[in-house]
Amino acid sequence: MFKIRLPDGSVKEMPAGSSPADVAAAIGPGLAKAALAARVDGEVRDLHRPFESDSDLALITSRDEAEMVGALAAQFDFGHAILDWRPAEYPKTGLQEAARNARYRLMAEYCHAHDIPVLVTAHQLEDQAETILMRLARGSGLDGLAAIPEKSHWAGLVILRPLLAVPKARLVATLRAAGIDWVEDPTNRDTRYERARIRAAREAMDALGLTAEALARSARRLARAREVLDRATQDFLASHCLTSDAGYCTLDIEALLAGPEEIALRALGSVIEIVGARNTTLNLAKLESLLADIKERSATSQTLGGCRLQLLQQGLGVFREARRGSMPILSLAPGGRALWDNRFHVALATEAPGPVTVKALGEGLSKKKRAEFPWLESLPRPACVALPACWHEGELLAVPMVLPINGFEDAYGFSACFLHAHRTGRNIA
Repeated sequence: MFKIRLPDGSVKEMPAGSSPADVAAAIGPGLAKAALAARVDGEVRDLHRPFESDSDLALITSRDEAEMVGALAAQFDFGHAILDWRPAEYPKTGLQEAARNARYRLMAEYCHAHDIPVLVTAHQLEDQAETILMRLARGSGLDGLAAIPEKSHWAGLVILRPLLAVPKARLVATLRAAGIDWVEDPTNRDTRYERARIRAAREAMDALGLTAEALARSARRLARAREVLDRATQDFLASHCLTSDAGYCTLDIEALLAGPEEIALRALGSVIEIVGARNTTLNLAKLESLLADIKERSATSQTLGGCRLQLLQQGLGVFREARRGSMPILSLAPGGRALWDNRFHVALATEAPGPVTVKALGEGLSKKKRAEFPWLESLPRPACVALPACWHEGELLAVPMVLPINGFEDAYGFSACFLHAHRTGRNIA
């Protein structure tokens, strides 16, 4: 039996072959889920590495990991912030996707609040290879198999991934040479998750020649073809898509259906991703089904990717879908600015009388109240309901003047800027 001393001074006796993960499980299921790594006799280790002798043990949770990164950042004179995700209820399925979306949302909000235009992530070669295999299993098209791009745009930010071509082994060797500890995410081993199952099969795939390097090489070659199609799509949108500062787009439906189907699918997907503020790729089968319905004019209104698509006299309108409970609510103090719904940069003037709540304008605005904001009359109804608005204790104070009107000034000082207008076609502000 080994004697394992914990930070509070207590000692647990564990049989030979036991690991820090076994100690965490013996203490309780909550700690077993929260523990990410272990510090054994001062050395950061994998949770599942067995003890060799009596040891001092400190289990590392996500908060500990974040604070460890903060201490390391301070050594290099880097700034550091911990952003907490505290949902009212954690999803029972799709937890990793929900956590990923929350991470990106929190980082984007922080970047906008601190005037940071570029977000850099640490995706590496094996991440790229795993993504390709996951998308192959889904029957993805060219975009999916071109996998993770080195550069992309989302929520008004440029996202860079400079380590995509670097193998994990090289990163580990670099950290070891520098004497820097790191923490392994335990979900990397949890075969309940698809990515972990692919990692577990890595040795068998390498034997077949499906190495991370070979898969990433294919992704780079496919990315060249994707770049050509992306340029053709942007040319199409520049000629046949109108973008409003109110956060919606209108596509020329005749031009959409007259051209190559691949460009039509890409144009639809691009506009939906921008208006719906998505940071994940749309399901290709659903996009193909949507285009087929548009061709047949089988419905005047459809939804996909957080958007409502509606046939208008001017063409196909693409609006943010404002379902009850789906739109964010945030507080804004005088002089404050923030990212709202991953679509709008909102700000409140310094001279505003007090803090406000920012949420969607929604339905049910009275005719009298609507008259206070005359620019709403020129907007389609679906665009109005998804606009950010300024509220206080249930009373509507201001709606951003997204369409300038001669002789009218916004007295309250609440503004909103649609972040994605430059990524589609001509502007109709």
